[in-house]
Amino acid sequence: MIFEGCAQNAGLGDESLMALISAKADRNRTPLNVHLELTYRCNEQCVHCYCVVEHGREQEVRRHELTLEEIRRLLDELADMGGLYLTLSGGEVMVRPDFFDIAEHARRRGFVYRVFTNGIGLTEAKVERLAALEPLTVELSIFSADPEVHDAITRVPGSFRRLMAAIERLQRHGLRVYLKTTVMKPNLAGLAKLDQLGKDLGVFTHTYSCEVSPRVDGAVPRDGHVPQEYQLDSEELFQYLRDSAWSEQLDPQAGRPEDVALQRGTCGPATNGCCIDPYGNVYPCVAFRIPIGNVRQTPFRQLWTAPPPAIRDLLSVQRYADLPECSSCELVGFCNRCHGDNLLERGEGEWKRCHERARTVAGANRRLYQIRTAGRS
Repeated sequence: MIFEGCAQNAGLGDESLMALISAKADRNRTPLNVHLELTYRCNEQCVHCYCVVEHGREQEVRRHELTLEEIRRLLDELADMGGLYLTLSGGEVMVRPDFFDIAEHARRRGFVYRVFTNGIGLTEAKVERLAALEPLTVELSIFSADPEVHDAITRVPGSFRRLMAAIERLQRHGLRVYLKTTVMKPNLAGLAKLDQLGKDLGVFTHTYSCEVSPRVDGAVPRDGHVPQEYQLDSEELFQYLRDSAWSEQLDPQAGRPEDVALQRGTCGPATNGCCIDPYGNVYPCVAFRIPIGNVRQTPFRQLWTAPPPAIRDLLSVQRYADLPECSSCELVGFCNRCHGDNLLERGEGEWKRCHERARTVAGANRRLYQIRTAGRS
């Protein structure tokens, strides 16, 4: 299994050239990597989704989404500022009838772009058209090798069958299929079977994440359930980490917490990338929902070069030592906190404090590391 890193840096590999480009983008604060959410409307209703519009409200929200012409102007501005990597996501991107017009313009402006889709609407004709537009990857979520479990999570009967058909079509047309799995309570028991399915399908890559983000709007769906209910508890998390091949790569920084905190960089939202929602709001990343501004009211370049005080405060946090509780935390060498998820969990005034979910994951990692290092001694 491959553990999925932050989507903010997706596409930026470790190769020397890309590392240099990324470092230069950081220094110059170039919006190299932009996550563009085209819609929150979706033909699935996944139980853990952080953004989906509930069925029945589609027309209400559709009229507020950026138009095709607004998106084209935005892509032009991003390209002129040095934007290179573009993620087109939702909701479900294929519910927009102008999706291919957007993708065509992105390709025309030279973006290396990825497409996030659930696949259930990918007909043969759509896949053929998508292949002609040469996206870097087409990324689909898969939750279980058991159709009943997968369909229970998406809340759409037959979604697993349609996903398998989409994967076959995409691969037949030569597209790189990237599968992603959110590991949570309903699918934890079937991960080994799911991992084997990914191998049997021969997909480009298959990544796993054990993070379930809160809803970005803070709303409680009509069924009364919130995404965090599906998150693994500490014991389930340890079980998952222990059985996952990626955890063998654990190599924490050692030393006194204050020294480690000085060495370790935090994630960098609003440094070389950002997220733009379907309504034109610009955020530092997908999870950090303090707006930089809105592109309908102010050109992106102006928003990016003159961010509000709250964003300048975010940009000042570069190392774990810049966070009040991290320099004395014994888990800092194992921690991969997310400022955005902590903002969603704690609220705007508290995001610099300890990210409790990240602390839980770090504690499980340390426990596993101690067991394995003791076994080697």
